[in-house]
Amino acid sequence: MKNLKASRHNLLLIIISYLAFISLGLPDGLLGVCWPFISERHSMPLGSLGILLIGFVAGYLSTSSTTGKILSWIPLGMLLAISCGLTGLSLLAFAYSSHWFLIIIASYFLGCGGGAIDTAINVFAASKFSASVVNWLHAFYGVGATSGPVIITWMLTNDQGWYNGYISVAAVQIVLALVFLLTFKYWKLSSEQEPEQHSGSWTEASRLPFVWITILIFFLYTGLEIGVGQWIFTILTESRNVPAEKAGLWTSAYWGSLTVGRILFGFILTRLRVHTVLLGAFAGVIIGALLLAVNQNHLLSLTGLLLIGFSNAPIFPCLISITPKRVGEKHSANIIGFQISAAMIGGAVLPGLAGVLTNSFGWEIIPLTYLIQAILLLSLYLISSQLYRNLKPASVGISKQDAGLSE
Repeated sequence: MKNLKASRHNLLLIIISYLAFISLGLPDGLLGVCWPFISERHSMPLGSLGILLIGFVAGYLSTSSTTGKILSWIPLGMLLAISCGLTGLSLLAFAYSSHWFLIIIASYFLGCGGGAIDTAINVFAASKFSASVVNWLHAFYGVGATSGPVIITWMLTNDQGWYNGYISVAAVQIVLALVFLLTFKYWKLSSEQEPEQHSGSWTEASRLPFVWITILIFFLYTGLEIGVGQWIFTILTESRNVPAEKAGLWTSAYWGSLTVGRILFGFILTRLRVHTVLLGAFAGVIIGALLLAVNQNHLLSLTGLLLIGFSNAPIFPCLISITPKRVGEKHSANIIGFQISAAMIGGAVLPGLAGVLTNSFGWEIIPLTYLIQAILLLSLYLISSQLYRNLKPASVGISKQDAGLSE
């Protein structure tokens, strides 16, 4: 009876985690399509998207890098409830505010809520779930990111204001906040360890041999994933003469391919090694980016876009899922915090930089940056794999098998 009750609680937490990742993806999917309308309302150039992304990532960093400490003060479930409530209010500001500086502030607090949700649930999932389950968890981020453009495209085709999409998503966030509030007592980072073990020394964690190259991989990867989603609508409509309705569907298709990929790779990872899957994924991103960059015709461009999304699917969750095994539970919360912080910096800086480059080189420079990032990702992963093979597990107090060297 006790085991049955524990299983029900675990299933409940998994379902709520899925809902939380949907809530993370929804705002990302919204902004890519809504940005031209937001910039028009506030009389801002399209290239100023980087300002909002910088505000967003500043908020993300302020919580993702300190989640371990925050969790020593308040329970995980309560943190998630507060964070979802905060994101809901921030989205309402996007919908109703007519002042640009308030949108920047809302972006910051949207990032704060997202950073806390992302880091806390990733630490929880990485310590309890397999790579397959973590892939399925992250697939629900794709569900949210795919649903965002669909919501806005439906609004536009039915003569509804784009801001109604933000209002709808805000309502979802607030409902989810209530769910976390009602279930907060069931959330624990670990049933086997003391809380102090989840917030160890940042200095000690940063001395592990592969931490910094891993951080750079997360920086580049998320810059690519988010950058494609944020800019593809604008590239298609401003540079490639694709109608807005069709471009919106293409944007949804990109996020949809990411979602489908994470579902399918969850099954694939039960058969193949994580290392093999990651090598194939990085190679697929390069091929997709090349097809998108050459812009031979719409069919090949769409194929490249879908291939980028599908190949991106397993990268983030696989790298997150193996972190506790490779660094040990003592360091996993801090290092996952580093990884997610780096990911959010990349998600803001690299798309923002791409927007700046368009002032001198035009819109087609952006797909070229995707290709360069994809090549760098594969190169860095190969270097990191060599570092893993050379790792001395005893130096961090873990076995060779737990370090992931047998994968």
